[in-house]
Amino acid sequence: MQYKYLTQFAREEINPGLFYRSVRRWRDQYALFFNDEKYLQISLMQQDPLCFFTNKDVIEWGSAPELAMMDQHLKRAQLDNISISETDRIIILRFSKPDPFQGRQILTLILELIPQFGNIILTRNENDKLIIIDCAKKISLAENRQRQLLPAVEYEPPPAGFVNETGDINFPVSFDDKNKVIEDAADGFHNVNDLLEAVYYEGWLQKLSDQNLRSQRKSLNNKKKKKTTKLVKLKTELDDAEKQTKWLQIGELLKANIQKVTPGSDKIILVNYYDPDMKEIVIDLKPEKSMQWNINHYFKKYRKAKTGKLMISEQIKLTEIEIVELDKTLKEIEEINLLLPGEKLQHVSGKNPVRDNVTRLIIDDNWVFLIGRNSTENDLITTRIAQSQDWWFHTRIYRGTHVVLRNLKKQELPEHLLRLGCRLAAYFSKAGKSTNVPVDYTQIRHVRKPRGSAPGYVIYTNQKTLYVDPLSLRDARQEIAEWRK
Repeated sequence: MQYKYLTQFAREEINPGLFYRSVRRWRDQYALFFNDEKYLQISLMQQDPLCFFTNKDVIEWGSAPELAMMDQHLKRAQLDNISISETDRIIILRFSKPDPFQGRQILTLILELIPQFGNIILTRNENDKLIIIDCAKKISLAENRQRQLLPAVEYEPPPAGFVNETGDINFPVSFDDKNKVIEDAADGFHNVNDLLEAVYYEGWLQKLSDQNLRSQRKSLNNKKKKKTTKLVKLKTELDDAEKQTKWLQIGELLKANIQKVTPGSDKIILVNYYDPDMKEIVIDLKPEKSMQWNINHYFKKYRKAKTGKLMISEQIKLTEIEIVELDKTLKEIEEINLLLPGEKLQHVSGKNPVRDNVTRLIIDDNWVFLIGRNSTENDLITTRIAQSQDWWFHTRIYRGTHVVLRNLKKQELPEHLLRLGCRLAAYFSKAGKSTNVPVDYTQIRHVRKPRGSAPGYVIYTNQKTLYVDPLSLRDARQEIAEWRK
């Protein structure tokens, strides 16, 4: 973000009496929460770091253990003012809090919003020097010979060299599809904080969504390529297995004519006693191997073909089904909106990262369908994303996916959305090609996952049942488009 916009952000008035509560994290994004449900979001993304105040309940923030010391020192500290460095894109936040000697302890939080080198650094004043208390990215001299960022070390700003872009800002301001700021826009924002908030949530997050989409498409295509290669190999093996009788006959012919084989021969021509016309057959041999080895080789191929034929056939059927499912998913993924404003994004950390690309079907700002594709996603949307007022759908008899209808404004469930939820649940089940499928529906508050149960397993009460015909995701989108006309 350009220096002059960050400068304007630092100048804009902040609400007095903001007291620090905690720091949280999501990927390379941090949030400093204050007492009035407002928080300062700090994005350290490599290409364009920025910060802004917001109260959006969109991201499900996780813990930030790397800033545990900073969190401890800033507890109950008051945000007094915000300024910006004269040399670079460095936002400076001054905090104060009572100290044990009835005075005021001054703490300085430094946000280095420098592309590829973003950092959050908390310092204290000691003999007119800023001493580092904690920082998000700790850097030693072994990693950077110009300066080190470690606790108890004096803070040194990054080397000069950045050219500040100053000047007046012509409001209103907006941004284009490359997140470049447009001044004197016909329809835009009248303060920089709102601009930065929109750039992040409507620009950068949408770009992240597109990246996720491309990544998922690439992954699916790679899986399809592997399955296709496997299918070709299996069909070759099946073709080989179909010749089981031939291998047995060749083995018996060689065994009966073992005396006729000249050592070192790469083939032999024999009369095929199994052929009604008694035609000759050419049998390939391994000249470097003994005759007994060649006989055993053909008997081994016969036994392998005999036992493997059924297994290979089953593998071919399963692989063909998997390829069809991958093709189906590739078609549907083009219609999936991976990120939805107003819906929480899950924190990603640890050994079991939560995916933020669950299949969504957006109705409007009030209603959104979430569709699980496997037991892990079923658990995710039912037990972690869904709220008590949301609606849950699942086929009554058949195995199938969980479908959740997010009730973002806590409204009554419309009849057309009830039927749509049931039809989607029927489609994404084992009864997807049937008719008159029974589907149970109830609110999430009545759905419970027993402790220690298998992924995707839940129990539910207060349900009602509706008999419906399945509806695909593509047809559902067409139906929604008709509603909007």
